[in-house]
Amino acid sequence: MNKPSHLMKYFVLLASASMLAACAGGATPAAAPTSAPAATSAPAATAAPEATTAPAAKPSKYTEAPALADMVKAGKLPPVDQRLPTEPFVVGPGVLQLTSSLPNWQAGKYGGILHTAHAVANWSPDVFVMMNEPVLKAPDLTVQGVKGNIVQDFKVENNNQDFTFFMRKGLKWSDGEPVTTEDVRFTWEDIYGNDKLYPNGLPNFLRTGYAATGTPGKLQIIDDFTFKITFDKPYGGFVRNLTIEGWNGYTNLINPAHFLKKYHIKYTTLDQMKADLAANKLTNEWWNLFNLKRCQNWDMTNPKCVDYPALNPWLPVKADQGLLRFKRNPYFYMVDTTGQQLPYIDEILSVQAADVEMVNVRVVSGDVDYLRESTALVKVPMYKQAEDKANINVILLDMHVDSSGLQLNQTYSDTNWQKASQDMRFRQAVSHAMNRKEMIDTLYYGYASMPDVTVGPQNDTYDVAAANKLLDDMGLKKGADGFRTYADGKPLTILIEHAAQAPDIGPAAELAAQYLNAVGIKTSVKKMESNAYGQDYNANKVQATVMWSHDQGWDNDWTQGDASRAGHMWDLWHSTQGTQAQQGIEPPDWIKKAYALDVARWASVSGSDEYNKGKEAQYQWERDNLPYINFVEKVKYPMIAKKNLMNMASAGFAIANNFQGVQLWFK
Repeated sequence: MNKPSHLMKYFVLLASASMLAACAGGATPAAAPTSAPAATSAPAATAAPEATTAPAAKPSKYTEAPALADMVKAGKLPPVDQRLPTEPFVVGPGVLQLTSSLPNWQAGKYGGILHTAHAVANWSPDVFVMMNEPVLKAPDLTVQGVKGNIVQDFKVENNNQDFTFFMRKGLKWSDGEPVTTEDVRFTWEDIYGNDKLYPNGLPNFLRTGYAATGTPGKLQIIDDFTFKITFDKPYGGFVRNLTIEGWNGYTNLINPAHFLKKYHIKYTTLDQMKADLAANKLTNEWWNLFNLKRCQNWDMTNPKCVDYPALNPWLPVKADQGLLRFKRNPYFYMVDTTGQQLPYIDEILSVQAADVEMVNVRVVSGDVDYLRESTALVKVPMYKQAEDKANINVILLDMHVDSSGLQLNQTYSDTNWQKASQDMRFRQAVSHAMNRKEMIDTLYYGYASMPDVTVGPQNDTYDVAAANKLLDDMGLKKGADGFRTYADGKPLTILIEHAAQAPDIGPAAELAAQYLNAVGIKTSVKKMESNAYGQDYNANKVQATVMWSHDQGWDNDWTQGDASRAGHMWDLWHSTQGTQAQQGIEPPDWIKKAYALDVARWASVSGSDEYNKGKEAQYQWERDNLPYINFVEKVKYPMIAKKNLMNMASAGFAIANNFQGVQLWFK
């Protein structure tokens, strides 16, 4: 990864194959490609005899959706060659998803409307993920084999401190304007560098180590299509930040300067903004107007982004209330190996339902072509029963997060509790008390596995006798009522509080309490309103909770996330370390080791051998210390798709299938 990551090249199409594809609307050429189809440029003018008729136009090496071809003929759009970058991103087998996840990739055919549903106004999470395009990309949800996406290429140099990016020449915003380094400079200097828009300056991902206390990076614009970002220390994890961290999209680094300058005080006077300010009931607060007009990647399903210049495969268009509608972007920068401009599907239409339950009603009634976000394992029997009537397939893939685990806040303000929970024997006992086989069968319908990676076979076995012995050895003796006390005679109790953030959290908490009561730890469960829960959690008032994590899912949490689960006040101390407002409690050495591992993680280039070794060291740290008690791993996630929706994954993470929405097509 320290060398330039060059894009794979695909096949140059024969002119006859291109014309065949144009006529057949997606027919696969007979010859397999070996390099990306190159854009055709006009030949240089030469002296020639006067012609009686105009020469025929040279056939394009690319094809496009029929509706776009009609617009070209009508003079409403430039030819497809002029809309694509010089070197488009080429999609084929193993590019957007690993061949192990999608072994039967096929070049598709144009057409159709993808119907889905959402439960929150102006927010369709499945569509958001389908439209989200990061600066860099890797297959599935990995950081293995990262390459250019919005940018054509990149290289990492100088001990993982210098990152040079090469933009795609000819890349255009959805309004036809060119994308250049001016869009990067504007984002860096005029958005992040303006104290009205960003009072704290550059966000953490542009600071060394992805830390609030990290030194801000420095931007160097080299030319119209090349820029460089430099950090003062190794920060190879920056690659991950531009690929997948937090579902980041290109808007974190690249914004349409030509559009947003109209609402920025540096380029436009208040008088020139007067009408827009008034229309939004603002006076001189240009920064509020700017934020209203700016669309970041999380906003792209919001109707406010209609007509906003974007780089997404589909664009929001006006629709009736309760509907979210998206049409293909004529300037989208991807093509398939046959030269067809992507995406294949013409439109996406998402209908707002009253709640998640009603979203699922639409599934079984046959009104949904694709759904992942609002599905649930508990509903699989219902989906299976409706398969034929609704013409759907139920595809069980991996969940990108580990499912629920028990977090014991070892810094909760009770000295007896702190002493007990910080003893490794206590955490081992709690883990052995969990009947994970029963959890897998009852909560996850058999579609999960033991947490051998994050807890380890030595600690994830159901062994009540071992749990009781560990607790006895700690001096936590049972009384006449069968429940244990601390050494000073005070009762040992645990209150598990949660906000039911996922369907399995409440039932998992109840089972965990049942198992702990069985080994003499008096445990109760309390469900809270989400805001109240969040306030109490941040105030260190939550003794224990059940919540999901990203440990195994996509290398996200790593050790820092685990350390924060182990003790809220430890994490507060770490996050405020070196500041005037130092808070929290200094953590023990085993927790400090987690933070050291995390620093090494962010220093190494994501996906490199060094990074992968660090990941294994993190898992070993989890098994050695049990910072929290993970219940299960590799929970399955039901994904719903119409039977004729092609290029659907058969393995891997379910949400990864959303990220490759551009290659879905209707047979």
